[in-house]
Amino acid sequence: MIHPWRRLRALGDWELRWHHPDDSQDRGFTLFDEKVISLRTNLTWEERRCTVLHECLHAERGPTLVGVLAAREELRVRRETARLLLPSIDEVGEALAWALSPEEAAAELLVDEDVLRDRLRWLDPAEQRILRSRATLAA
Repeated sequence: MIHPWRRLRALGDWELRWHHPDDSQDRGFTLFDEKVISLRTNLTWEERRCTVLHECLHAERGPTLVGVLAAREELRVRRETARLLLPSIDEVGEALAWALSPEEAAAELLVDEDVLRDRLRWLDPAEQRILRSRATLAA
């Protein structure tokens, strides 16, 4: 199991700050020049866990240019965040099979709904087969 807060601590010279929703609606952001990761104060535990890992990945990968390259980098970081937090497609399938909602499945998996959606968005063909097979067994 990955530990996002340990990953933040391993960055060493980076500082964690908190921002209010009035200051920014972003769940988190990275200030490269200041070596700061900021998280919004009103996040759930799962959102904090996911967002801190997401921002750590940005910090580790370094700044990018704006525009199309920044958008691509954001997708790469979202994909990597989802894969690191949800490496076992079997566990994802199990949670989806019994949960009454995506929110409940995400909570069981200790992630937010966005990370669960991202993990499902970027399934490889073998993972798709596993989930289809799991869904057939549950029916």
